[in-house]
Amino acid sequence: MKLPRGPLRDAALACALLAAVLAAFWPILGHGFVFDDFALIVDNPGIRGLDAERLRWMFSSTYLTTYMPLGWAAFAAVHAVAGLSPAAFHAANLAAHWLVALALFAAARRVLHLAGDAKPDAPAFAAALLFAVHPFQVNTVAWAIELPDMLSTLFYLLAVFAYLGRSRPRAAAAAFACFAISLLFRWKSLSLPLVLVGLDYWPLGRLRARPGDPFDKDKVWIWAEKAPFVVLAIAAASLTVLAKSREVYAPSFDPAAAARVLWLYPAALLKPWGYLSAYALHGDANSLGMPGWLALALAAAAAAGLWHFRRRRPYLLLVGACYAAAALPPALSAQNGAVFVYAAYGYLACLGVFVLAGAAAAKRPVFAILLSAAFIAGSRLELRHWSGPVAFWTRSVELDPGFSPARGQLGAALLAAGRYEESFTQLAARLEAAPADLNAAADMAALGRVAPALKEEAARATARAAFLRIRAP
Repeated sequence: MKLPRGPLRDAALACALLAAVLAAFWPILGHGFVFDDFALIVDNPGIRGLDAERLRWMFSSTYLTTYMPLGWAAFAAVHAVAGLSPAAFHAANLAAHWLVALALFAAARRVLHLAGDAKPDAPAFAAALLFAVHPFQVNTVAWAIELPDMLSTLFYLLAVFAYLGRSRPRAAAAAFACFAISLLFRWKSLSLPLVLVGLDYWPLGRLRARPGDPFDKDKVWIWAEKAPFVVLAIAAASLTVLAKSREVYAPSFDPAAAARVLWLYPAALLKPWGYLSAYALHGDANSLGMPGWLALALAAAAAAGLWHFRRRRPYLLLVGACYAAAALPPALSAQNGAVFVYAAYGYLACLGVFVLAGAAAAKRPVFAILLSAAFIAGSRLELRHWSGPVAFWTRSVELDPGFSPARGQLGAALLAAGRYEESFTQLAARLEAAPADLNAAADMAALGRVAPALKEEAARATARAAFLRIRAP
């Protein structure tokens, strides 16, 4: 029996997406907080209310190198309902992820319709379904602090949906309003102006480069229409740079690291298991194990290929350009001289990739259903590693033993859990690799106080780290 078109059909598809999201991620409701959840949520007095004083703080704070006033407000809203219950924050993430999947369905359907697809529902739904249940999304959905990023992505997609409307002045105004809200949740939607220009080229067909006029100067009003979006993006970027400049972050322009970023997320989508929470992409000992020259060569080859097929397959160039524009900005900051990116940063960047995958999968419905079922099973397996700090950091160390910051974090988690001998092993490894890590040194000293059997060994490890710090240039 076929569902009728219109609201009833859309409601049924929305319910199907909700069922898929719950099937994939329901276990997170029993999980605790991990990693930066403690700093941004548990230990943050700024989100414990929505009174005037805290609202002023939200709109003026650059706490922990970020400016996200509506993001803080989202945390405060959850706190107002359920306090610091991890289940409440995870439930908010589930709801936000479902809404993002719905927005992706709506935006993809409109794009495909404008591109000439007479039956855009199936490919758009397939794209939203694969996006909703892919194990890669565990890095976002299972992490409580990613709520602002998901809400930012939601309004990013609503901006795209609005921009593709028929009434130009109102469509542009609605898109601008959604863009502003998106940036107030999180700054990572900065790439939207480029996306809108790309949509003007395809599928809207408003921009058509001609010999001697690559920017179609007759359509100057289209470019002028983007000016407010660009100004807003520059303002958001400036606030972000200001926030980060107050800590240990600084701009980084390592081309090899940037090229590795471009390959990180596609590789993660094609191998849907074994994700790190954070990837070190600077230098030879990067988490991808990819030489810089190879990353640069592959990026150049991919760019050349997309440009070559720009006329026959314009959507490939659009997806590639939008992906790069969204994936690179978070990577252009350095922490203590090394470039790190989180797997969660790919949540927004890979939207176009899922639309392409949905268009391909919809041609083979049985395969799409089996693939979605496999993704749900994979997500459930990945979720096991997000149940709490010990499981989270144990998995990180297993996947990347050379990434010593994870060992320091695991040592601290094991110390809090009373697993002292295991804690000593991890903290000692961290201090050997990074004797300047004062947090690991403090944890080692605390270990010596609470575990008498390890007191002498802990003291020796702490003294050695202090000696190496003094000798360091």
